[in-house]
Amino acid sequence: MKILVASQDLTSELNASISRGLIQQGLVEKEPSEFILLPFDGQQQNLISDLQQWNGGDLQDFVYYGPNWESTQITYLLTKFADQQTAVIDTSDFTDRQLTSQYDHHDLFHASSYGLGQLILDAVTNEAKEVVLLIDDTSMIDGGLGMLQALGAVITDESGDPIPVGENPLINFGHIDFAKPDELLKDIKLTVLVRETSTYTGSDSKLVDNGREIGLLSDQIVRLDLRTNQFNRAMRKERNLDLSTIVGAGAGGGIAGALACLDATISNSTYQWLFERLDFKKELADVDAAFLATDQVNQTRFTSSFVGELAKFCNDQDIRTVLMTLIRITPADEWNLPLVSTIVLPKIVGIKLPMMEEHVATSERELQQSLYLTTHEVAKLIN
Repeated sequence: MKILVASQDLTSELNASISRGLIQQGLVEKEPSEFILLPFDGQQQNLISDLQQWNGGDLQDFVYYGPNWESTQITYLLTKFADQQTAVIDTSDFTDRQLTSQYDHHDLFHASSYGLGQLILDAVTNEAKEVVLLIDDTSMIDGGLGMLQALGAVITDESGDPIPVGENPLINFGHIDFAKPDELLKDIKLTVLVRETSTYTGSDSKLVDNGREIGLLSDQIVRLDLRTNQFNRAMRKERNLDLSTIVGAGAGGGIAGALACLDATISNSTYQWLFERLDFKKELADVDAAFLATDQVNQTRFTSSFVGELAKFCNDQDIRTVLMTLIRITPADEWNLPLVSTIVLPKIVGIKLPMMEEHVATSERELQQSLYLTTHEVAKLIN
């Protein structure tokens, strides 16, 4: 029997790696069995290292300009999907909202995404045929235009004068020439993985929201709103794109929308993308059963989480699946996965199993015992 094992963190102490190990120990009597342990833990900041562990590839260190032109180092992954060299870049360090505490209003208003363009250029130089950017919450508000400058776009103000590198090009935007980035990236596929549904401009504009949240002055916010609308009008005319209608275009302070102008694909389902790229339909075709664990099953973040997407995948592939959780808020019949059995882990008191380490706190030891014993007992029901 081939069994798939995957988990997210159940608590801060009982992380995904420990949980996978406990589930596997609970299944050891299910012989003869072959185990497939997925290394992913559902944390975006760990996706690159998890992906390298599963799919191989080389980590690339690169020094580039941060939002306010400070030297910043990042590590991204070069890996292959179907023999195609692909760069996977996590932009969270670049766009970390916590960075706002380091800058005043002037710096925040003039910050630039130029460094992300440098990153993309480095990936292309390293022969990547696809560049994938993971975009999370951000304090950026340049609409991705600084990134486009780094890729060779010529951006001018309303008077037709070129806006120099080192400035936020959006706040004085008049026109943009895409000739150089179009030529540079004509054979490169761009993919943007986002976790939000905001738009570039319009009522759901992420840029204007960011401006308010980071405390820009009222006149700066008005100017930001006017310039994002000006850029969108230009894109409707020159690229036949309406950024106010593209779901996720506002991610990264408009970085996703700027990449959409270069024919990038925007997806707000990171793990669907991952399963497709890793060809899980083929790789997991002969799996007989799956044991999954997560902290809670709810109607908000669970469905788009790693384990949530994996549960749906297993159900679609007719894989019998046991989903163990600490809390179930959403009734199973509301998410219509008939092959997924959800079990709320019971509290077990007074049992001390030999594999438990002495230094583990009592509450954590009880939870570990519950995960192990529940797996062990449920496995007896699967033939």
